[in-house]
Amino acid sequence: MRLRLVALVLVVLAHAAPVPRLVVGYRFDDHAAPLYDACIFPGEFKSRYGLFLREVARHEQYDLYDGSRPLLFLSLRPGDTDSAVLQALLSGSSDVGILAAEPVMRARLDGKPVRVIAALERRGDMLVVNESVPASDWVGFVKWVKARTRPVVVGYAGRESMTLLGFEQALEYENIRYSRDSLDPKAQVRLVGTKPGPGTELRPGRLDAAVLSEPAATLAGSEPGNRVITSIDTLPPNRFEDRPGTVIAATDSGIRARGPDIGRFLELMGVATHYANNRTHNTLVAATRWLGTSPQFESTAMVHIGYSSMPDRAFRNGLWNWYFALRLKGQVPDSLSGFMDRDEWLGIPYDSSLVGPALDRAGTRIIR
Repeated sequence: MRLRLVALVLVVLAHAAPVPRLVVGYRFDDHAAPLYDACIFPGEFKSRYGLFLREVARHEQYDLYDGSRPLLFLSLRPGDTDSAVLQALLSGSSDVGILAAEPVMRARLDGKPVRVIAALERRGDMLVVNESVPASDWVGFVKWVKARTRPVVVGYAGRESMTLLGFEQALEYENIRYSRDSLDPKAQVRLVGTKPGPGTELRPGRLDAAVLSEPAATLAGSEPGNRVITSIDTLPPNRFEDRPGTVIAATDSGIRARGPDIGRFLELMGVATHYANNRTHNTLVAATRWLGTSPQFESTAMVHIGYSSMPDRAFRNGLWNWYFALRLKGQVPDSLSGFMDRDEWLGIPYDSSLVGPALDRAGTRIIR
Protein backbone atom coordinates (compact mmCIF):
# COMPACT_ATOMS: atom_id res chain seq x y z
CA MET A 1 0.00 0.00 0.00
CA ARG A 2 2.83 2.38 0.90
CA LEU A 3 4.56 1.74 -2.42
CA ARG A 4 1.33 2.41 -4.31
CA LEU A 5 0.86 5.68 -2.41
CA VAL A 6 4.40 6.79 -3.20
CA ALA A 7 3.90 5.91 -6.86
CA LEU A 8 0.67 7.92 -6.93
CA VAL A 9 2.39 10.93 -5.41
CA LEU A 10 5.17 10.72 -8.00
CA VAL A 11 2.62 10.57 -10.81
CA VAL A 12 0.83 13.64 -9.46
CA LEU A 13 4.10 15.54 -9.16
CA ALA A 14 5.17 14.53 -12.65
CA HIS A 15 1.97 15.96 -14.11
CA ALA A 16 1.86 19.08 -11.96
CA ALA A 17 1.96 22.36 -13.82
CA PRO A 18 5.37 24.09 -13.64
CA VAL A 19 5.58 27.07 -11.32
CA PRO A 20 5.84 30.34 -13.29
CA ARG A 21 9.18 32.15 -13.23
CA LEU A 22 9.29 35.88 -12.54
CA VAL A 23 12.50 37.86 -13.03
CA VAL A 24 12.82 40.81 -10.63
CA GLY A 25 15.42 43.49 -11.28
CA TYR A 26 16.24 45.82 -8.41
CA ARG A 27 18.54 48.70 -7.55
CA PHE A 28 21.18 47.36 -5.19
CA ASP A 29 20.60 49.62 -2.18
CA ASP A 30 18.57 49.75 1.03
CA HIS A 31 15.45 51.06 -0.71
CA ALA A 32 14.62 47.44 -1.55
CA ALA A 33 15.02 46.35 2.09
CA PRO A 34 11.49 44.84 2.37
CA LEU A 35 12.48 42.36 -0.35
CA TYR A 36 15.60 41.46 1.64
CA ASP A 37 13.42 40.92 4.71
CA ALA A 38 11.31 38.40 2.84
CA CYS A 39 14.42 36.54 1.64
CA ILE A 40 16.23 36.48 5.00
CA PHE A 41 13.37 35.90 7.46
CA PRO A 42 11.16 33.24 5.78
CA GLY A 43 10.15 31.67 9.09
CA GLU A 44 8.67 34.89 10.41
CA PHE A 45 6.90 35.60 7.13
CA LYS A 46 5.41 32.09 7.13
CA SER A 47 4.12 32.32 10.70
CA ARG A 48 2.89 35.93 10.41
CA TYR A 49 1.50 36.02 6.88
CA GLY A 50 1.48 32.50 5.44
CA LEU A 51 3.28 33.94 2.41
CA PHE A 52 7.03 33.40 2.34
CA LEU A 53 10.12 32.77 0.25
CA ARG A 54 12.18 29.56 0.28
CA GLU A 55 15.81 30.05 -0.67
CA VAL A 56 17.03 28.12 -3.70
CA ALA A 57 20.24 30.05 -4.40
CA ARG A 58 21.31 32.75 -1.92
CA HIS A 59 20.55 36.29 -3.14
CA GLU A 60 19.50 34.95 -6.53
CA GLN A 61 16.65 32.43 -6.61
CA TYR A 62 13.65 31.93 -4.33
CA ASP A 63 10.39 29.99 -4.40
CA LEU A 64 7.31 31.94 -3.31
CA TYR A 65 4.96 29.84 -1.20
CA ASP A 66 1.46 30.32 0.15
CA GLY A 67 1.53 27.84 3.00
CA SER A 68 2.56 24.56 1.36
CA ARG A 69 1.56 25.66 -2.13
CA PRO A 70 4.27 27.01 -4.46
CA LEU A 71 3.18 30.09 -6.41
CA LEU A 72 6.22 31.52 -8.18
CA PHE A 73 9.89 31.00 -8.84
CA LEU A 74 11.63 34.35 -8.34
CA SER A 75 14.91 35.18 -10.02
CA LEU A 76 16.49 38.31 -8.48
CA ARG A 77 18.84 40.43 -10.56
CA PRO A 78 20.58 43.45 -8.97
CA GLY A 79 21.52 46.58 -10.89
CA ASP A 80 24.07 49.22 -9.94
CA THR A 81 21.92 52.06 -11.29
CA ASP A 82 18.29 52.87 -11.91
CA SER A 83 19.12 53.12 -15.61
CA ALA A 84 20.37 49.53 -15.63
CA VAL A 85 17.19 48.28 -13.95
CA LEU A 86 15.03 50.27 -16.38
CA GLN A 87 16.94 48.99 -19.39
CA ALA A 88 16.49 45.40 -18.23
CA LEU A 89 12.75 46.03 -18.03
CA LEU A 90 12.52 47.60 -21.47
CA SER A 91 14.63 44.87 -23.06
CA GLY A 92 12.51 42.11 -21.56
CA SER A 93 15.35 40.77 -19.39
CA SER A 94 13.27 41.50 -16.27
CA ASP A 95 9.53 41.17 -15.72
CA VAL A 96 9.45 43.59 -12.78
CA GLY A 97 11.80 46.38 -11.74
CA ILE A 98 12.46 48.06 -8.39
CA LEU A 99 13.92 51.50 -9.04
CA ALA A 100 13.46 55.24 -8.54
CA ALA A 101 10.14 56.75 -9.64
CA GLU A 102 11.61 59.49 -11.85
CA PRO A 103 13.31 57.28 -14.50
CA VAL A 104 10.04 55.41 -14.99
CA MET A 105 8.02 58.59 -15.43
CA ARG A 106 10.68 60.13 -17.68
CA ALA A 107 10.66 57.00 -19.84
CA ARG A 108 6.89 57.31 -20.10
CA LEU A 109 7.22 60.93 -21.20
CA ASP A 110 9.64 59.71 -23.86
CA GLY A 111 7.05 57.25 -25.16
CA LYS A 112 8.49 54.09 -23.59
CA PRO A 113 5.93 51.40 -22.61
CA VAL A 114 6.75 51.20 -18.90
CA ARG A 115 4.71 52.16 -15.86
CA VAL A 116 4.78 52.44 -12.09
CA ILE A 117 2.64 49.66 -10.65
CA ALA A 118 3.19 50.07 -6.90
CA ALA A 119 4.84 52.19 -4.23
CA LEU A 120 7.70 50.85 -2.12
CA GLU A 121 9.94 53.47 -0.46
CA ARG A 122 9.54 57.15 0.34
CA ARG A 123 11.31 60.24 1.71
CA GLY A 124 15.08 60.38 2.25
CA ASP A 125 15.99 63.68 0.52
CA MET A 126 18.75 65.50 2.39
CA LEU A 127 20.86 68.65 2.20
CA VAL A 128 24.54 67.95 2.91
CA VAL A 129 27.08 70.74 3.49
CA ASN A 130 30.86 70.90 3.87
CA GLU A 131 32.89 72.26 6.75
CA SER A 132 32.92 75.83 5.42
CA VAL A 133 29.14 76.27 5.74
CA PRO A 134 28.24 77.81 9.14
CA ALA A 135 24.71 76.41 9.29
CA SER A 136 23.14 73.59 11.26
CA ASP A 137 19.61 73.79 9.84
CA TRP A 138 17.59 75.24 6.96
CA VAL A 139 17.04 78.63 8.64
CA GLY A 140 20.77 79.03 9.14
CA PHE A 141 21.48 77.91 5.58
CA VAL A 142 19.05 80.47 4.12
CA LYS A 143 20.54 83.24 6.25
CA TRP A 144 24.05 82.31 5.14
CA VAL A 145 23.09 82.18 1.44
CA LYS A 146 21.46 85.62 1.58
CA ALA A 147 24.47 87.15 3.34
CA ARG A 148 26.98 85.85 0.80
CA THR A 149 28.50 88.07 -1.88
CA ARG A 150 29.34 85.07 -4.08
CA PRO A 151 27.01 82.32 -5.29
CA VAL A 152 26.68 79.18 -3.19
CA VAL A 153 27.53 76.15 -5.33
CA VAL A 154 25.19 73.21 -4.77
CA GLY A 155 25.63 69.86 -6.49
CA TYR A 156 22.86 67.53 -7.52
CA ALA A 157 22.66 64.09 -9.11
CA GLY A 158 19.99 62.79 -11.43
CA ARG A 159 17.88 64.23 -14.19
CA GLU A 160 15.12 66.40 -12.70
CA SER A 161 14.81 64.34 -9.55
CA MET A 162 12.16 65.15 -6.98
CA THR A 163 15.06 65.86 -4.62
CA LEU A 164 16.29 68.68 -6.86
CA LEU A 165 12.81 69.98 -7.66
CA GLY A 166 11.94 70.13 -3.96
CA PHE A 167 15.13 72.06 -3.23
CA GLU A 168 14.47 74.51 -6.07
CA GLN A 169 10.94 75.14 -4.85
CA ALA A 170 12.21 75.72 -1.31
CA LEU A 171 14.66 78.33 -2.66
CA GLU A 172 11.83 80.03 -4.55
CA TYR A 173 9.77 80.07 -1.37
CA GLU A 174 12.65 81.85 0.40
CA ASN A 175 13.04 84.33 -2.51
CA ILE A 176 16.51 83.03 -3.32
CA ARG A 177 17.50 83.22 -6.98
CA TYR A 178 19.09 80.05 -8.35
CA SER A 179 20.43 79.12 -11.75
CA ARG A 180 22.19 76.32 -13.59
CA ASP A 181 23.94 78.93 -15.71
CA SER A 182 27.43 79.53 -14.28
CA LEU A 183 27.44 83.00 -15.88
CA ASP A 184 24.19 84.24 -14.33
CA PRO A 185 25.33 87.37 -12.42
CA LYS A 186 22.22 87.46 -10.22
CA ALA A 187 22.27 83.86 -9.04
CA GLN A 188 22.60 83.41 -5.29
CA VAL A 189 22.73 79.63 -5.68
CA ARG A 190 24.42 77.96 -8.63
CA LEU A 191 23.27 74.39 -9.28
CA VAL A 192 25.85 72.02 -10.72
CA GLY A 193 25.13 68.57 -12.06
CA THR A 194 27.49 65.89 -10.75
CA LYS A 195 27.85 62.17 -10.84
CA PRO A 196 25.74 60.23 -8.33
CA GLY A 197 27.12 60.51 -4.83
CA PRO A 198 29.31 63.63 -5.16
CA GLY A 199 30.79 63.23 -1.68
CA THR A 200 34.41 63.65 -2.77
CA GLU A 201 33.51 66.93 -4.52
CA LEU A 202 31.74 68.30 -1.46
CA ARG A 203 34.58 70.48 -0.25
CA PRO A 204 35.47 74.18 -0.32
CA GLY A 205 36.37 75.29 -3.81
CA ARG A 206 34.23 72.63 -5.48
CA LEU A 207 30.80 72.25 -3.89
CA ASP A 208 29.48 74.08 -0.85
CA ALA A 209 26.54 71.73 -0.51
CA ALA A 210 24.72 68.91 -2.27
CA VAL A 211 21.12 67.69 -2.47
CA LEU A 212 21.09 63.92 -2.29
CA SER A 213 18.79 61.03 -1.55
CA GLU A 214 19.65 58.41 1.01
CA PRO A 215 21.88 56.40 1.21
CA ALA A 216 24.07 58.73 -0.92
CA ALA A 217 23.47 61.54 1.58
CA THR A 218 24.81 59.49 4.48
CA LEU A 219 27.80 58.42 2.39
CA ALA A 220 28.62 62.06 1.56
CA GLY A 221 27.88 63.24 5.09
CA SER A 222 30.24 60.66 6.58
CA GLU A 223 33.30 62.21 4.96
CA PRO A 224 35.45 64.41 7.24
CA GLY A 225 33.95 67.88 7.69
CA ASN A 226 30.68 67.13 5.90
CA ARG A 227 27.29 66.90 7.60
CA VAL A 228 23.60 66.51 6.83
CA ILE A 229 21.67 69.56 8.05
CA THR A 230 18.07 69.04 6.94
CA SER A 231 15.66 66.91 4.99
CA ILE A 232 14.43 68.55 1.80
CA ASP A 233 11.04 66.96 1.24
CA THR A 234 9.58 68.63 4.35
CA LEU A 235 10.73 72.16 3.46
CA PRO A 236 8.06 74.65 2.34
CA PRO A 237 6.08 74.66 0.15
CA ASN A 238 6.00 70.90 0.94
CA ARG A 239 4.92 69.73 -2.51
CA PHE A 240 7.14 66.64 -2.23
CA GLU A 241 6.57 65.75 1.40
CA ASP A 242 6.67 61.95 1.79
CA ARG A 243 7.34 61.83 -1.94
CA PRO A 244 7.68 58.43 -3.66
CA GLY A 245 11.32 57.44 -3.84
CA THR A 246 11.53 53.85 -5.03
CA VAL A 247 8.68 52.15 -6.88
CA ILE A 248 7.88 48.85 -8.52
CA ALA A 249 7.46 49.04 -12.29
CA ALA A 250 6.60 46.84 -15.27
CA THR A 251 6.09 47.24 -19.00
CA ASP A 252 2.66 47.47 -20.58
CA SER A 253 3.14 44.11 -22.28
CA GLY A 254 4.35 42.55 -19.03
CA ILE A 255 1.28 43.80 -17.18
CA ARG A 256 -0.97 42.25 -19.81
CA ALA A 257 0.89 38.96 -20.14
CA ARG A 258 2.07 38.40 -16.55
CA GLY A 259 -0.59 40.21 -14.54
CA PRO A 260 -1.50 37.36 -12.14
CA ASP A 261 2.14 36.50 -11.45
CA ILE A 262 3.11 40.15 -10.92
CA GLY A 263 0.10 40.51 -8.63
CA ARG A 264 1.40 37.69 -6.43
CA PHE A 265 4.75 39.45 -6.19
CA LEU A 266 3.00 42.70 -5.25
CA GLU A 267 1.09 40.81 -2.54
CA LEU A 268 4.42 39.62 -1.15
CA MET A 269 5.77 43.17 -1.18
CA GLY A 270 2.58 44.35 0.54
CA VAL A 271 3.26 42.15 3.56
CA ALA A 272 7.00 42.87 3.27
CA THR A 273 6.53 46.63 3.70
CA HIS A 274 4.31 45.92 6.71
CA TYR A 275 7.07 43.75 8.16
CA ALA A 276 9.76 46.35 7.41
CA ASN A 277 7.86 49.04 9.28
CA ASN A 278 7.09 46.81 12.26
CA ARG A 279 10.43 45.00 12.50
CA THR A 280 12.82 47.88 11.95
CA HIS A 281 15.76 46.17 13.66
CA ASN A 282 15.37 43.08 11.50
CA THR A 283 15.12 45.28 8.43
CA LEU A 284 18.39 46.95 9.39
CA VAL A 285 19.96 43.50 9.82
CA ALA A 286 18.59 42.34 6.46
CA ALA A 287 19.97 45.39 4.65
CA THR A 288 23.44 45.04 6.16
CA ARG A 289 23.60 41.32 5.38
CA TRP A 290 22.36 41.73 1.83
CA LEU A 291 24.40 44.80 0.91
CA GLY A 292 27.52 44.11 2.96
CA THR A 293 27.31 47.52 4.65
CA SER A 294 27.83 48.37 8.31
CA PRO A 295 24.97 48.64 10.83
CA GLN A 296 26.15 52.17 11.68
CA PHE A 297 25.89 53.29 8.06
CA GLU A 298 22.47 51.73 7.47
CA SER A 299 21.02 52.94 10.76
CA THR A 300 21.95 56.51 9.80
CA ALA A 301 20.60 56.26 6.27
CA MET A 302 17.43 54.29 6.98
CA VAL A 303 16.22 56.61 9.73
CA HIS A 304 15.32 59.11 7.00
CA ILE A 305 13.35 56.74 4.76
CA GLY A 306 10.14 54.77 5.11
CA TYR A 307 8.35 51.94 3.33
CA SER A 308 4.81 51.70 2.05
CA SER A 309 2.98 49.82 -0.67
CA MET A 310 -0.10 52.01 -0.38
CA PRO A 311 -0.82 54.38 -3.30
CA ASP A 312 -1.88 57.06 -0.83
CA ARG A 313 -2.30 60.80 -1.29
CA ALA A 314 1.39 61.60 -0.77
CA PHE A 315 2.36 59.02 -3.39
CA ARG A 316 -0.09 60.32 -5.99
CA ASN A 317 0.71 63.96 -5.25
CA GLY A 318 4.41 63.28 -5.66
CA LEU A 319 3.90 61.82 -9.15
CA TRP A 320 1.63 64.71 -10.11
CA ASN A 321 3.86 67.48 -8.76
CA TRP A 322 6.88 66.06 -10.61
CA TYR A 323 4.94 66.29 -13.88
CA PHE A 324 3.61 69.77 -13.08
CA ALA A 325 7.07 71.10 -12.19
CA LEU A 326 8.51 69.79 -15.45
CA ARG A 327 5.59 71.22 -17.42
CA LEU A 328 6.33 74.66 -15.98
CA LYS A 329 9.94 74.21 -17.11
CA GLY A 330 8.82 73.32 -20.65
CA GLN A 331 10.23 69.80 -20.38
CA VAL A 332 7.06 67.89 -21.18
CA PRO A 333 6.30 66.75 -24.76
CA ASP A 334 3.76 68.88 -26.61
CA SER A 335 1.31 65.99 -26.65
CA LEU A 336 1.22 66.04 -22.83
CA SER A 337 1.85 69.70 -22.10
CA GLY A 338 -1.79 70.78 -22.09
CA PHE A 339 -3.51 71.07 -18.75
CA MET A 340 -4.25 67.74 -17.11
CA ASP A 341 -5.61 67.25 -13.63
CA ARG A 342 -3.94 64.80 -11.30
CA ASP A 343 -6.00 61.76 -12.24
CA GLU A 344 -5.54 62.38 -15.97
CA TRP A 345 -1.78 62.52 -15.56
CA LEU A 346 -1.63 59.49 -13.25
CA GLY A 347 -3.25 57.38 -15.95
CA ILE A 348 -0.14 57.90 -18.10
CA PRO A 349 2.80 56.78 -15.90
CA TYR A 350 0.86 54.74 -13.33
CA ASP A 351 -1.11 51.51 -13.74
CA SER A 352 -3.07 50.67 -10.59
CA SER A 353 -4.88 47.60 -11.93
CA LEU A 354 -2.67 45.06 -10.13
CA VAL A 355 -1.82 46.68 -6.83
CA GLY A 356 -5.38 47.11 -5.49
CA PRO A 357 -6.32 43.41 -5.45
CA ALA A 358 -2.80 42.48 -4.30
CA LEU A 359 -2.98 44.82 -1.31
CA ASP A 360 -6.45 43.57 -0.43
CA ARG A 361 -5.04 40.04 -0.20
CA ALA A 362 -2.00 41.29 1.72
CA GLY A 363 -4.27 43.15 4.15
CA THR A 364 -6.18 39.96 4.88
CA ARG A 365 -2.91 38.22 5.74
CA ILE A 366 -1.77 41.07 7.97
CA ILE A 367 -4.92 41.21 10.11
CA ARG A 368 -5.59 37.48 10.33
